[in-house]
Amino acid sequence: MKKLLFGSSINALLVVGCGSLNTPNHPSDLPLRYHNAQYDFSFFLPASWRGYSVFTEQWDAPLHSADYQRWVGEEHGPIIVIRNPRWKAADRYQDIPITVFTRSQWVAKQQEYFFPYACGLIGELWHNPKYVFGMWTRYEDLDIQNNGGAEVKGVEEARAIIRGHRAANDTPRLYPQ
Repeated sequence: MKKLLFGSSINALLVVGCGSLNTPNHPSDLPLRYHNAQYDFSFFLPASWRGYSVFTEQWDAPLHSADYQRWVGEEHGPIIVIRNPRWKAADRYQDIPITVFTRSQWVAKQQEYFFPYACGLIGELWHNPKYVFGMWTRYEDLDIQNNGGAEVKGVEEARAIIRGHRAANDTPRLYPQ
């Protein structure tokens, strides 16, 4: 697991040129900007998350044939996890995990050739020409509990950040939900 620290200052993006830029809008109430250059992805956070950390995990899923009768391989990709700066091993706060798919993986997932999670659905958060960024819908819709049912702090705050990000970036989804 790779861990990087971010959020100690507000990052700025200067764009010069013509045409449209497929980057998320910056919600005014979310002043911190995390940007992942590898996947050309930005996510905005409130000032209370200054000092947040980011690490990556990997999702893996068996890939099935079109008739679902046989296993034909495996798909995998990164999960970008944005961690609340108040998180401690003995005092856990809700993470914001963002699952990254290539566009072809997203199409295969939508056609149910593979399932990155045993249960639940992944909704599209944002996309660019190469990648689709998804989030497990339980992070918006259900009570979030991790660690064998242990209560996690900051669930409502994380949910509000996700909803604020989505509201500011309400773009047509690749597959309407």
